[in-house]
Amino acid sequence: MRHYRSTDKRIRTLSDWPSMLITFTVCLLCWSTGYIYSIGFPLTVDSAVFSFWEALCKLLNHRFFIYIIGLLLLTLTAFVMQRISDIEMLIRERTRLPFMLFMLLISTNAGLLPFREVSVVLLCLVFMIYELFNSYQSPEATGKLFNAGVLVGTAGLFMPQVLWFVPLLWIGMYQFRSLSFRSFMASLIGLLIIYWFVLAWCVWKHDFSMFVSLFSSLMDFELFSIAISFQYYQIGFIGIVLLLIMALFHIKIDAFNNSVRVRQMLFFLLNMSVWSLILIFLYGNSADSFSAILYLPGSVLIAYFLESMHNRFRFILYYSVLVLCVVSFVMRVWNF
Repeated sequence: MRHYRSTDKRIRTLSDWPSMLITFTVCLLCWSTGYIYSIGFPLTVDSAVFSFWEALCKLLNHRFFIYIIGLLLLTLTAFVMQRISDIEMLIRERTRLPFMLFMLLISTNAGLLPFREVSVVLLCLVFMIYELFNSYQSPEATGKLFNAGVLVGTAGLFMPQVLWFVPLLWIGMYQFRSLSFRSFMASLIGLLIIYWFVLAWCVWKHDFSMFVSLFSSLMDFELFSIAISFQYYQIGFIGIVLLLIMALFHIKIDAFNNSVRVRQMLFFLLNMSVWSLILIFLYGNSADSFSAILYLPGSVLIAYFLESMHNRFRFILYYSVLVLCVVSFVMRVWNF
């Protein structure tokens, strides 16, 4: 019997050890630089209207402790997003690229270090995505959609503008065929129950300023501050947006190669990315925070696009983005 030696070579992926090592080294260097220069320390109250955040800012006055908490919280968010991608098989290749991309994009945005309101918001939103995806084609999954409403409502306490994602949640329910009168009411009650507690707190305190500021923040648009918010050090963000545009066209073209379930979930993440971009331009004063929210679906979409390319060009694209992000981080730190 004749034996043939296999000539097949293992295809290198972006989540192989060399790329992972380089990416995580860059992330740790960015966090270390932020720690050395005390970027984001002490904590400040930006957009939260919940008094708990103000109390937390006063309580967390140890720099090393704050950086550890911020890093662990964002790592947990990246891990959950990676798990969603793996469980739903959003990317055909087995890859850790969504986790790597999210950590890279967050770590190189100096405006998000070390621990911001959006750090809590991201954790709420990633679990909202998890609950929504689990309700696929299940109009009776009222419990999961109630949880999704609670999570968005909780995120809104730290960043009221996140409430604009509620219509996106309902659009996602319609896409996944889980929208019914009961499921709609479950998500709405889950959202409103958070603000009933806020209202009860205001009544008990005889002070409605928190409740009023919660909703006045929704109309606090700063359309023209975008020119000031995005300066030359935002070249990394521009690179991410360009990659997202390429991913959008690729997913549209490649849609019929995926199952209906995967296709609908990818389209929801595309809608979430577009939603985040619109809010970036509506709220120029919170551009960094909405950029972080953009990274959540963007990490999966860009990973899908890059892993669909079986040639060396994907390595060029990935490392180009890595270099752009590092350069923008260095430029921003220089201005602190």
